[in-house]
Amino acid sequence: MSSASLAAPILRSLKIKTGAVKRLVREREVYILELDQQRERIETLRNKEGVEGADIRKQNEVLEETLQMIPYMERRIREAMQDLENLVIASKKDDTLVVPELCDADEAIASAKQALPDTKEAKQALSDTNEAKHAAGSLA
Repeated sequence: MSSASLAAPILRSLKIKTGAVKRLVREREVYILELDQQRERIETLRNKEGVEGADIRKQNEVLEETLQMIPYMERRIREAMQDLENLVIASKKDDTLVVPELCDADEAIASAKQALPDTKEAKQALSDTNEAKHAAGSLA
């Protein structure tokens, strides 16, 4: 088999795995935005007159579901990123395979690493930021 015929499946896998990492990073960002919006929605309901407690409890349930999705998405990003990193390493061993897809994959990996809180401190900073936004919303 020629290296060109071996490269086609690798290129296809690179494109698919790169796209998956990018999509998962975007999905995590959407959940974080949804989390902020849901907190604002709950605060608005609390400040409105005539809103039943059941409505607020239901919105709190939605908030909890969103909170649970963020760590889930982070696990999925880590798994997809690891798969992509392994494929990139294997692809770079073949010196004939230098393609834009490798650059895209490297960028997707860097984006995923930046999006993921790796340490307790980063997670705490994200939590503190969200709490500060929430508190600012309740003062307005």
